[in-house]
Amino acid sequence: MPNLIWPRVLSPQISHAGLIGRGLHWFGLALAATLLITALGFAVDGWSQTEAVELALGAVALAMTARGARYLLAHE
Repeated sequence: MPNLIWPRVLSPQISHAGLIGRGLHWFGLALAATLLITALGFAVDGWSQTEAVELALGAVALAMTARGARYLLAHE
């Protein structure tokens, strides 16, 4: 079974597009974590369950998109 979390070994020699891809990946993950924390806050406080679910789904989609940007630009 292939490693689904980190399918390839990191290369120390990447192009400028690869550096941009890595930057977008980590920025997207930080933003996704912020969205997830906000969603958890909404769910715990009971403000709006639908907004909490939408924010959580948005966090998952953003994390997947950030990982996709890294695959495309850094070829990792």
